[in-house]
Formats: sequence, C-alpha cells, structure tokens
Amino acid sequence: MTVKGQRVHHNPRLRDQYDWAMPKESTNTGIAAPGAELVNAYLAGVEARQRQTLEALRASIKKIIPYAEEGMKYAMPAFILDGKGVAGYAAFTGHCSYFPMSGSVLESAGDLVANYKISKGGLRFATDGRLPVGLLRKLIKLRMEEIAAVENGRRCEYYPDGRLKAAGQMRDGKLHGQWKWYRYDGTLMRTGEFTFGEQTGTWTTFERDGSEGRTTIL
Repeated sequence: MTVKGQRVHHNPRLRDQYDWAMPKESTNTGIAAPGAELVNAYLAGVEARQRQTLEALRASIKKIIPYAEEGMKYAMPAFILDGKGVAGYAAFTGHCSYFPMSGSVLESAGDLVANYKISKGGLRFATDGRLPVGLLRKLIKLRMEEIAAVENGRRCEYYPDGRLKAAGQMRDGKLHGQWKWYRYDGTLMRTGEFTFGEQTGTWTTFERDGSEGRTTIL
C-alpha cells in the first residue's frame, strides 16, 4: 500500500470482503424454479378466462424485470427482488387485480391510475382485460425506487430489468460501510467504503474478466 490516491498492490482478499453483496444470477434458465412452480400451481387453480389474463400479465412483467424471482407473497403470485415484492397479481370473483406491493406506489402514480378502481392496495381490471405495458413499467419503476430508498441497513439499487446495480449499507440516510457496483452485464465494476457519506478506506475497480484494475487508499 502507498499514499492516498495511489495504486496499491493486488490483494486477493479484497474481493472476499464484499462477497455478501454479490448479485444473484438470473433464474431465467428455462427450468422452473421452486417459486415459479408455486405460481404455476396457483394459476392452474384459477378459472380459465382469468388464468389466460393473468398469464398474459405475468409474461408482460417478466419481460420488464426478467431478473426478478417469481414466488408467492401474501398468498398471491409475485415478482421478487432481494426478498421484497415488486409486482403481484391475483384473481378475484368478477375481476383481476394488480398489486405493486405498496400502497404508496399507487398514490405516486397519480393520473396514470385515475381510471382504475383501487381497492386494498390493488388495482382492479376486468377478467378479460389487459394492463398497458407502459403503466406496468411505471408502477414497477416506482416500486423499485421505493425499495432502494433505505435509510438504515442494506440498500440495493437495480437496473430497470431487475439486475443488481449496487449494494451496500446505509446509516441515517448516508452511505456507510462497504459498497459494490456492477456493470449492466453483471460483472463487478467497483468496491469501496463510506463513513457517513464520505469515501474512505480501500477502493478497487475491476476489469470485466474479474481481474483487479486500480486500487486506491483514501
């Protein structure tokens, strides 16, 4: 190690310090994950017309956030990032509903949802209806921004398709502790530390092949 701002020698243990923040690989492998199997079971028990509608909704959401996991939240199918529901849906007597997994999301959407009936945190639509893809993108974006708005504890930021963009710790609304950033292709780009929002400690950038690039001590 040398003086502040200068390159230091490669330390193979640096990356190990950040293993807790490694991004999850996509489960979109063509093989149904356990969570997706639960969703399949739910949909199999839904009336045919509603099943067709919800399958179309499921496909639309999957195209928007293909890197989210599928599973069940609050007894309904949902797309999940880091354990948090991003988008859910369910069949009810006489209608279907979309759930952004947060009541404040629908409030933030404002006029975009003005023509829909809102009930118990969900947006109702006809049994044979379709929700516009543009509306879905906006609701999902609002929810992902909400998930990232962590004041204390672990914070995750995502690319629009659900890939992990950054992960680290927050304290009192400031970056604090170890952080990791990723390129869009999923490769590790940078690691660093903060103390109440101020850069500190060791900062390392990585090449796409995983080799260490530049390391500085702040």
